[in-house]
Amino acid sequence: MQYLMTGIELHLDKGFGITADAYYKSAEHLQDNPFEHYKITQQAELPQSFLYRHSIELYLKSLIIIFHNKLEIDYGTVKFNSEEPEILTDGIWRKLYSCHFIDKLYDYWLNNLLLPNIDLLNEIAPKGDWQEIRKTSELIPLICKYDRDSSYFRYPITKNSSLDHQKHSMQKFKADTLTKFFKEIQDKKQTSANGGLTMLLVDDDDNIVNAFKKDESVLSDVRDAIKEVAYYFHCIHIMTRVTLCGGM
Repeated sequence: MQYLMTGIELHLDKGFGITADAYYKSAEHLQDNPFEHYKITQQAELPQSFLYRHSIELYLKSLIIIFHNKLEIDYGTVKFNSEEPEILTDGIWRKLYSCHFIDKLYDYWLNNLLLPNIDLLNEIAPKGDWQEIRKTSELIPLICKYDRDSSYFRYPITKNSSLDHQKHSMQKFKADTLTKFFKEIQDKKQTSANGGLTMLLVDDDDNIVNAFKKDESVLSDVRDAIKEVAYYFHCIHIMTRVTLCGGM
């Protein structure tokens, strides 16, 4: 594909797609090549999720620009080939570059560009698979519940404060008595193939005052959703470049 080896100034999508590829591949590399002491490092999964999530945003912006250009659909206030592309959200045309909400980007691409133009896409790019993937539409709201604006996996504290604690890999034990505490530790060991990591804080009389456990399944459903959606857009972006853009 020519776009992989040419300068960004020649790219129809202003370089959003090739940059999305870089974030996606970096996330894959982190996932497949964990660093030393990965399993005992707090928040070790967050960079992967951030990179996958950011690739989704960039892929969507790439697709929006490509569809407007190739289908010659004008934006709200500027031409289809403008250097200042736009997006229609909540009835208002805004600068595409300033929108970071992937649900808004996805809704615009799906309902304003893909679905209304499927017949035309099948005519001019018949080798493409132009359809809505329901699983993707179902997973986008789950991702946005936690990370709508690309901040949740980037910072320890966000505007989404009611959900911030859910991403902490060291989770506080719920037990309030010694007997319950040891039972909770035992339950944790039984559900983890590799055992578990526990941190105890004691007072001067060796009484346990706080206890934390390393939770390897923190937000596993959200992390899986981000990976699946990122993979989908990675694939549809390649398909679009090949079938609709002739490899550019």
